[in-house]
Amino acid sequence: MRFTDTLLREVRDRVSIADYAGKRLTWDKRKTRPSAGDFWACCPFHQEKTSSFHVLDQKGIFNCFGCAEKGDVFGLCMKLEGLSFPEAVERLAEYAGVPLPKDDYADRGQDDRRKRLLSITARTAKLYADALRSSGGADARKYLQGRGIGADVIEQFGIGLAPDEWTWALDKLKLEGFTAEEIVAAGVAREGDEGKRAIDTFRGRITFEIHDPSGKVIGFGGRALAKDAKAKYINSPESPLYSKSRVLYRLKQARELLARTKANGLVVGEGYLDVIAFERAGIAAVAPCGTALTEDQLQLLWRSGGEPIFCYDGDTAGRRAADKAIDLAIPHLAPSHTLKIAYAPEGQDPDDIFRAGGADALNALLEAAAPASTALFDREHARHGLATPEARAALQAALKEAAGKIADRDTSRAYFSDLLQRYNALIRAQRPAWTPPQPGQRWGRNAPPPGATTELKAQAPARARPAAENFLRAAVDHPEVLARYADWLDRLAVADPELAAIRDTLVGLADAHEASGAIDREVLSLHLTRSGQERAAARVLRWKHDAKPPGTSKPPTGYEARPEEWAALASLHVVLPAIREELAELKRAAAEGDDDAFARFQALNKEALAIEIRAREAKLDDDVQQDDAGDLVA
Repeated sequence: MRFTDTLLREVRDRVSIADYAGKRLTWDKRKTRPSAGDFWACCPFHQEKTSSFHVLDQKGIFNCFGCAEKGDVFGLCMKLEGLSFPEAVERLAEYAGVPLPKDDYADRGQDDRRKRLLSITARTAKLYADALRSSGGADARKYLQGRGIGADVIEQFGIGLAPDEWTWALDKLKLEGFTAEEIVAAGVAREGDEGKRAIDTFRGRITFEIHDPSGKVIGFGGRALAKDAKAKYINSPESPLYSKSRVLYRLKQARELLARTKANGLVVGEGYLDVIAFERAGIAAVAPCGTALTEDQLQLLWRSGGEPIFCYDGDTAGRRAADKAIDLAIPHLAPSHTLKIAYAPEGQDPDDIFRAGGADALNALLEAAAPASTALFDREHARHGLATPEARAALQAALKEAAGKIADRDTSRAYFSDLLQRYNALIRAQRPAWTPPQPGQRWGRNAPPPGATTELKAQAPARARPAAENFLRAAVDHPEVLARYADWLDRLAVADPELAAIRDTLVGLADAHEASGAIDREVLSLHLTRSGQERAAARVLRWKHDAKPPGTSKPPTGYEARPEEWAALASLHVVLPAIREELAELKRAAAEGDDDAFARFQALNKEALAIEIRAREAKLDDDVQQDDAGDLVA
């Protein structure tokens, strides 16, 4: 739609941006100077404790110094209420009393017809409300009272009753001058089968009003009272007023509540009663109207500001709905576009929780919501598991694929690093710990000496492992090292948490298709910082660079100048720990009388000792596995 500059100027001139914003914000009295048209408040678009949202009334503009949102009164209206530009113009024109010329806004005939259909839905809402209050609504009122919904809540949320009659609403509306064709077009009735007369859309159901962003009734949701009804819930059919894929139940009211409460974002429930429960608890909530979440609805949520929380029932249907929401959101995830997932306990929904525990119980449920990255990882882990090499490969591939779908490149890289770190941590956690021999087990004269106790290890100070850090440094600075030993890095024995973070991020980057051949210290440090590992990032940037002595052609003498040692380092820090794991398994088998296992144990011991000897001779590590020597046979 196109509006003339004259019309837009007139609306802008007549609407005080301070008056409009002041209906939704609380001005900071210490900083605000009304006489100068200078207003300050906490920003409605991000969480903050100090007022950084600045409104200049005389200029008709706003600017947030915290999140950088800025614009005029039309932009503010679009952001606060989630409207399109034409809708914002219409809203503000109505607010200012500026008539919209028909040629500028819509065809006169279409506009008149829309008003006519809106009159039908508004009148139907009144008929349903009266029916619920009548003697014929006793059973419906009893059901609602059983759900903790009294007369005041019925009034607040526009709840009504469609009597169980074929043409109840149709007949009443026709008596008021509306035609059957108009009533069908408004979605209140539908055409009968095989040319039969039209019948009511809703019969024998409790009704819930569905509004557009301006608050006008455009449709209804209906819950069956009969336990044997084919469909528990139905919604108005698609109409010129109502498109269920682009509408969210209670969106207008939720935005207003969100502006008042300064919450992190809207909550998305599964049904009408869940939304009512949230709103009664002071939580801004919406719900799709009888359909899975759509692209348009997701954008509405993000335009409303903050980080939405999807709260689903703790059953199979709730899990499926959460999966669909995650899949829909993945391509659009970005610094300003994210979400959380919360699940009600098995067999409960938010309405049950509210009636049992009140607002505190619902707030506790939302506080436990998982970030999108956690929900995504947990879902893929549950789908694939780690029981077999094939399952582990499938899980890793699924995580890579999900991160690759994110259009925002920085977010995609951050997700890739985060998901792979979670995967690697899970793999390491599943590796079996060494189990010492049980008392009474006999190993002969070659029995290994006992290892250090847990208490002794806990008292021992942590010692630096410079060779392990050098190995990681070589993998970052030399593409040939990373290309050759990328698959080994995950098994690098590292106790230092900062080095472990560096190793995990490096492994993730090496596996990323777009990162191939483009990893350096700056890239690694950036990814570490974005994943919250600032200390590890600073450590990478502090690594020294070896250089040739000035005025000579002699190669540098530092570690990086000895690429022949890389294989020895890989053996020391990757192969040797792997051997130790196998030695522990062989011990258990040999203790049970397995002669082949004992023979294999002796052979592996020799190989492990050889690796240690080569490392000592090359002086690769001053701390060569001394604390683990209990597994080796001298």
